[in-house]
Order: sequence, then structure tokens, then C-alpha cells
Amino acid sequence: MSKPEMRDRLCIAGMCRNWQDIAGKYGLGVEIDHFCQAENMDGERGIRAKAELAQLVKQYDVRILHAPFNELHPAAIDPKARELAMYRLNQAAEIAIGFGIKKMVVHSGYVPFVYFKEWHHARSVEFWREFMADKPDDFRICIENVLDDEPYMLAEIAKAVGDERVGLCYDAGHANIVGKTAAEPGRDEWLEVMAPYLKHLHIHNNDGTGDFHDELMNGTIDIEGILEGVRDKCAADVTVSLEILNCENSLDWLTLKGYY
Repeated sequence: MSKPEMRDRLCIAGMCRNWQDIAGKYGLGVEIDHFCQAENMDGERGIRAKAELAQLVKQYDVRILHAPFNELHPAAIDPKARELAMYRLNQAAEIAIGFGIKKMVVHSGYVPFVYFKEWHHARSVEFWREFMADKPDDFRICIENVLDDEPYMLAEIAKAVGDERVGLCYDAGHANIVGKTAAEPGRDEWLEVMAPYLKHLHIHNNDGTGDFHDELMNGTIDIEGILEGVRDKCAADVTVSLEILNCENSLDWLTLKGYY
């Protein structure tokens, strides 16, 4: 079975300006960001957000929901903090599953100088196994790198969980800022290491000094190399979200390069 064309993998994140117009114009999948702030799942705010989502799933190909992440740490040392992470992420999963969204992005929650990597690995494996214990067979989570400074720990966590429903989300912009692995021309070590477990990617660009979510052609990240890596190394169900504040120029660039 041939792999899908890149245009069939592409999604637009809700953080992008005019994302609804762009999704409709280009026929892109959608990554919903409404619940990145956990309070948007509660009370009147939650009622409004879920009502809006009910309309969006009728209008667009909503493929992914981004779970909340502020102050949520799956490998937390404090049991109460761990309980909060489990509670909030279960809330998000219930929303996703209820609306037929089968893929959810979650942050790894790793904080350098707070968690030893051995601790973070062991506690993360425990957390994600417990979290997925009652989830449907067709529901997937994608653990995203944020402050993670190398890809190996995330890959080892996914491997140790041992559940095909638990994979990774490679955020190229985050890796470019905090990553400590040496870059080599024509090689993306993060993509290579994470590829066996990848289910989703966030692509945007920066110059390594800040998380600017800039256009694909503006920065030091080899976006074209990443997309070729997705074609060559990743499974057919791996999706790619544009997490760019202004998307249309990047879509023109993707068209010029033959990806759209």
C-alpha cells in the first residue's frame, strides 16, 4: 500500500490566524487548540467551547485535539500534582472521544533541573500505562517534546510503555531551541530517533533563540528535510500540523516545493 501524499497528512492548528478560512480554502485537516488551557473544559467556558467544537466537527476534518498542558506534569514528584495531570488529561480525552477525534497531543511535562531523567522515564511510563488503560482501541496519544533536550528519552518512554496507541509528536521548533544533539547537514537526529514511534508532528520555524512559530522558510530548521523524512521513515498514519501564526505564505512555499 502506497503512503499518502503529504497534502493528505497536513493539518492546520487552531493557533494559526484565520485557520478556519485556510482549512476550508486548502482542504486541510484541523488540530483543535480550544482546550490547551484546562479552564476551557470547565463550567460555562466548557459549555461554550464544546458547543463550538460540535459545530467545527461538522464543518471541518477535525483529526487531532491538543490536550491542556499548563502546570500539568505526568511524572510529577508530588502525588497531588500527578492526580491533577491525570484528571485534566482524562477530561480532554473524554472530549476528544466524545466528538470522534481519535488522536490527542499531550506534552511530556519534562522540566530540566527538576526531574532526573531516570525518574521522568520511570514515572512517565507508569502514568501513560495507567492513563491508557480504559481508552478505546482506536484512540491514540502523541507525547510532544517541549523542554526535552534530546529525543532518546521520549523514544525510550514510548518503547517502554509498549502500547501501539502511545506514540510521539515531534515539535521541530521546540527541538531547535532546547535540543543539545549536534546537527549534521542532511540529517535530523530527532526525526530518526523518534520515527518508529511518531504519530504526529508540529512544524514551524525559528532561528534557535525563541519559540516564534514563524513561517516554514524563515529560520534555521530544515523543514524540507523533515518532510522528506516523514515520507521516507514514518508510518502512513503520521500527520503533520502547521503551527504557524501566519500560514498562507508557508502553504505557498509547500506548493512550490511539491508538498501540497
